[in-house]
Order: sequence, then structure tokens, then C-alpha cells
Amino acid sequence: MDLHTHPGGGPLMAVELENNTIIHWSVQGVPLHFGTVMPIIDLHYISNDIDEIAGGPHAVIVFTYCAHLVFHPITFYVFEVAKIRQSVVALLSRAPDTTVIIKSGNTTGRRCIFQSDWHMLQLDTVMREMFSDIDGVIYIDIWQMTSCHYLLENIHPGPVIIANEIDMLLSYVCPN
Repeated sequence: MDLHTHPGGGPLMAVELENNTIIHWSVQGVPLHFGTVMPIIDLHYISNDIDEIAGGPHAVIVFTYCAHLVFHPITFYVFEVAKIRQSVVALLSRAPDTTVIIKSGNTTGRRCIFQSDWHMLQLDTVMREMFSDIDGVIYIDIWQMTSCHYLLENIHPGPVIIANEIDMLLSYVCPN
């Protein structure tokens, strides 16, 4: 659907009527390292968006929170992930049959101080640990998928990796 927003940053929405499916997508709010100028009103915080979701057996929440935050200290990342964790815990307490899926970070293929695999691995480890004790949260390990794949590492993985990611995601969303 055309929401008259920036196609690279959203928010975006897709509607599929045959299966009664609606997908909402947006990027994380500021601070955000993003090459496009966007209206601030279009930037949302993951934790705030999760707080607004009723949840339930037909709701699936999928998020990743890694790549665009590599320019900030790890302490900032821990604070932001803690806010997201708090929102997920609240969501699962009011609607325990909600499916929550976290896509891990992936390898970058870059060797600079800010976007190195070492820094991304630290962010991935923080996210994994922050959600490890919450029942019902599914962690899709894209880090392992991108680090051992025959394609060259790239912050934006190739089509075969994306297809594998989608297959993994769908195996949790609609296992039948």
C-alpha cells in the first residue's frame, strides 16, 4: 500500500487479502546511521511499536536491531536492547501466545573499527543474552548463516542467504 513515505525507511505496509495478512515495516528511530533524510515523524522506536501491539495467536513480531547502531558505544546498545526487552516481556505477559522472533545480526564483510565483525558479534551477543531467558522468543541465528556461507560476507547478504532467512522465518510463522 502506498503510505506516501520514503521507500527505503518507511514505514511501509503490505496487505495480502487471500490469507488475511498485513505486514508493517519500519526502521528504528534516532540515532540512526542512514543515508537518507526522512521526516522524524516516520521514525519509530521498536520498544514503542511493541508497546502498541495487542498481540495474540495471529500476531507475529519480527525485529532485528544491529547494523545501523555500530557507530554507537556498546553501553548505548545495551540500554536500547533493555528497553526492547522490557516491551517484549510486557507483550508476552498480556498476550503469551504472540510469536516473537528476533533476527540476529550478520557478518559485515567490512574491516573498519566501527563496522567490523568483532563489533557486530558483540552486539549480537548482547541481544542473544538479553532475550535468552524469555520463553516464547525465537532467535534466528543469521550470524552463523552468513559467517559460514560460500558467498562473500556483506552487510547486505546475497539473494540465496535472504531466501534461507525467509525459509527459517516461515518455518516458525507457519510450520504447516
